[in-house]
Amino acid sequence: MKRSTIRWAGVAAVAALALTACSSGSDDPEPGGGEVDTSAVLNYTTTGGIVSFDPHKTRSSSDFILLNLIYARLVHQDVDGDPVPGLAESWQFSDDMRTLTLTLREGLSFSDGQPFDAEAVKANLERAMEPDSITSPLLKAIDTANVVDARTVELALNRPGAHLVLTLSDLPGMMVSPAAFANPDQLATQPVGIGRFELQRMDPGARYELVASDDYWDPEALKLAGFNIDVITDPETSLNAVRSGEYDCALVSPAMIAPAEQIPDATVKARTVLTQTVLYFNQTKGVLQDPAVRRAINLAVDREAVLQAAQEGQGEAARGLFPEDYFVPNEPVADLVAYDPDAARQLLADAGYTDGLEFTVLTLTIPQFRTTAEIIADQLAQIGITMHIQALPPQDMSVQFLQGEGDAVITGWVGRPDPAMLFSAYFEEDAP
Repeated sequence: MKRSTIRWAGVAAVAALALTACSSGSDDPEPGGGEVDTSAVLNYTTTGGIVSFDPHKTRSSSDFILLNLIYARLVHQDVDGDPVPGLAESWQFSDDMRTLTLTLREGLSFSDGQPFDAEAVKANLERAMEPDSITSPLLKAIDTANVVDARTVELALNRPGAHLVLTLSDLPGMMVSPAAFANPDQLATQPVGIGRFELQRMDPGARYELVASDDYWDPEALKLAGFNIDVITDPETSLNAVRSGEYDCALVSPAMIAPAEQIPDATVKARTVLTQTVLYFNQTKGVLQDPAVRRAINLAVDREAVLQAAQEGQGEAARGLFPEDYFVPNEPVADLVAYDPDAARQLLADAGYTDGLEFTVLTLTIPQFRTTAEIIADQLAQIGITMHIQALPPQDMSVQFLQGEGDAVITGWVGRPDPAMLFSAYFEEDAP
């Protein structure tokens, strides 16, 4: 199944975190400003669970958010998004940028006791490059991974690969015990990595209980004894749980920033992120096989209206793939996301759809996405297109779409560390 995409609103969307006030034992009024209680367990709510604990074979790239707690990557990122050493202590490109050499940390083991070394890195990267891996399009620049010695891996590249450093801070750089590869079904529910936390128990799609790993190699990055994550798709329920003290913090949608700020003794932290709200088409089904139909839909969407109604104006109406103040410009493609319903009607008429057409879109049960879908349905109705909406829980929606259910899907794209990763994920011929 091939997909094409259009982006509604929320390129450079705002992510917000509501935190209850904490006693710090100091005069610092900011929560968490005093001594860190490393025996504490953080109780947190978010809107989605996880499809698979296998970073190479999952079908949902947004699994990265939770997997990031469980799997260390070859490269990590600092708070500014810059690459810093992870399981690779250092890296160096050859003068022609066709070889990337990774120097690994020594003396580390996976949670199953297997050693972390160059052979393990080679096995992970080769698996991540397999055709059925979600990470494969992101590693197209790598021809081979070669073991030099126990601490050194050389990546032979078929093109300059400066983007690979940040690529290895994402799903492709997550290191799994190679012993777990023999049983992929088990790995999907029982992660085996070298992360800050280990999965203690879970209720899939509902609750995940993590405990701190013993002797984690970077103690400065581990300041909790545990991390309990509950999936709550209703934003009011989530905020009420923070208000009552049941949870320490909650991820809230842009539309819920103002209500979150009304919680007494709570702090709301908001920042701009690369998240997008995206419509993916299944180009192999029905009327959506016709590029004229897809183009008409693209022209019929008023992204600014979606932004204002579904996200309270928090974010940007897309003019391309990136935020307006991002270092990659949108101007070369800005006309492709213009709002022009008259041109959309003409396209449909020229293509022979004078009697209208219809399709079904899957989306999330999360209110922000349901609202987005409803607004889009109203806008498409104005050009003669009927869009039926089927809302599904987060753990089911993307999987069902990738299995061929529905004609399209409206969901979130969580962004990627390097722009090349987004281009690969969207536009490579064998991208999912």
